[in-house]
Amino acid sequence: MRETREERRKNKKGKRSFIAFLIFAFALSIVVNVALSYGGRIETMLVRTGTEEEIIKSRGYIFKDQTVILSPAAGYVYCEVGEEQRVKIGETVMHIHKNQMDASAGSELESIEEKIHELSSDKIKDDVFSNDAAKIEQEILLALKDVPFLGFKNNIRKVSEIKEKVNSLIEGRRIIKGEAQPKDSIKELEELLARKAEIEKAYNIERTAVYAPKAGTFTSRTDGMEEFLSTKKLGEISVDYIKELDKKFEKPITLTKVKESDAVGKIVDNFSWSVAATVPFEQVEDMRVGDRIEFRLLDIGQDTISGTVSQIKQEEKGKAVLVVKSNRYVSNIYSTSRSEIEFIKHHYEGFKIPSESIRIIDGKTGVYIIKNDKARFVPVDILYNSKEWVVVAETLSSGDTTLKLYDELIVNGKEIYNNKVVR
Repeated sequence: MRETREERRKNKKGKRSFIAFLIFAFALSIVVNVALSYGGRIETMLVRTGTEEEIIKSRGYIFKDQTVILSPAAGYVYCEVGEEQRVKIGETVMHIHKNQMDASAGSELESIEEKIHELSSDKIKDDVFSNDAAKIEQEILLALKDVPFLGFKNNIRKVSEIKEKVNSLIEGRRIIKGEAQPKDSIKELEELLARKAEIEKAYNIERTAVYAPKAGTFTSRTDGMEEFLSTKKLGEISVDYIKELDKKFEKPITLTKVKESDAVGKIVDNFSWSVAATVPFEQVEDMRVGDRIEFRLLDIGQDTISGTVSQIKQEEKGKAVLVVKSNRYVSNIYSTSRSEIEFIKHHYEGFKIPSESIRIIDGKTGVYIIKNDKARFVPVDILYNSKEWVVVAETLSSGDTTLKLYDELIVNGKEIYNNKVVR
């Protein structure tokens, strides 16, 4: 009996040991499989097109021809034209009021003056048109040609003025064709002049007109940098000159109350302007005067502007001054003197893929993609390479097969080779 019990105890102990062994073996196999699976795991992505830019970042100044307007009297400033609106020489751009004007009276006075100007212009044109409907048609077309540009600038006020002018011309054409009766413009003009005098007397309005000294683009914002940022000063441009500009720079302001001879605005040449900035010479040594280049003025917006390299002045300590000239219209360019700048040396377009996916096999640069569950090596031509991203050409000059849009790219994975089954 004792022997039987001992044998049973040994059998139970043996079974428990065997079960423990099976559990251990099963756990070990799972760990091994997970480890092997992890080691063989690959990361993939779909190939897509993208862009990268080689950029020179700096802060520079905007040089332009600008004529400062000085206030002829002390008082309160009331602009008569919109910001960055093109004006003719001698055109009234603002009034300097001796006293602060009532808002409602000012609005009515402005409306009356616009009507007076319209009626006066119509009277002058009476002899020119000589009841010729064709000439009126021509005048309407001339009036409408600036509407797209003004719409682009969001100059609603000027568009509204053109609308009133065109409506007046259409009314004149209707009168010539006998479709409407002419208004007594002389009487209406007299009534408007009388009402104008009445308002000025009632509100004690005493003001001095300020005229545009030349044709160009009007801005009421000044910063005292106008003399130093004339295009004539580009002949003196240097790293030291830009350092001096940094010391003088102040943000532009718009004055509402002025003393006599204060700067109240300026007229800017709206045909061309230049940007100048200090940059590392090694970044521009491959550039030449006359090269086309694109850039961004980040303090104004993200739009890309095209220009031409007009100067590259190399100086000591590895620095240079890069000057780029442009004639493109950019919103707020006429009232801005300094901006953060991105000069775009090169712009690359192609397939944008992670840098870690690039491999060199048998002296060839390429990547692995998945085709029919197998890894396939395809060569690529690298256009641009950074730490994170690579832009490769969509076609090879050799004519060999390369990446295609939406190929499944192997970004990383261990022991990848051509025709390896990866799925």
